[in-house]
Amino acid sequence: KNTFFEGGLVSHVGVADPFCPDLSTHLLQAFKESEVTVHDDGTLVVIEGPRFSTRAESNTFRSWGMSIVGMTTAPEAFLAREAELCYASIAHITDYDVWHTSEEDVSVEMVMNIISKNTDYVKDALSYLTQNPPREERACSCQSALESALITNPVVIPKSTRKKLGLLVSKYLED
Repeated sequence: KNTFFEGGLVSHVGVADPFCPDLSTHLLQAFKESEVTVHDDGTLVVIEGPRFSTRAESNTFRSWGMSIVGMTTAPEAFLAREAELCYASIAHITDYDVWHTSEEDVSVEMVMNIISKNTDYVKDALSYLTQNPPREERACSCQSALESALITNPVVIPKSTRKKLGLLVSKYLED
């Protein structure tokens, strides 16, 4: 499912920057505290999985300047924005995909070995984050993403849809 909004209510949330800047900053700090190599820049392209890229796709993504090819974060990032939740991604860099001719093509075994090694880093970072939660108010706009995103005239939204999506939209719709 790619959206919560159906059944007579349309929404177009802004996802120009799909990851919450506040949560991303806190995650980055947590990983730095774990003294693990971490990168906070780059561009992720998401492919429909479960599968690995073809060589042609891999070369195309590289020519576009993509840093990471992944199968997760879409639709997760979009659903999180629709639900007005802060969302960030932790990407495990496991391989060169299939573009690097002097490296072995990506395999499940290769990916699982790296993820297994990275699991402790993720646990440490998340432990740090839960023990050192942010103290300041959120400056992000995640919690108000729907404020200007609802397109459907409230008068024509079916009652059943209002009820189904009430948790998400009730603060924006007058009864």
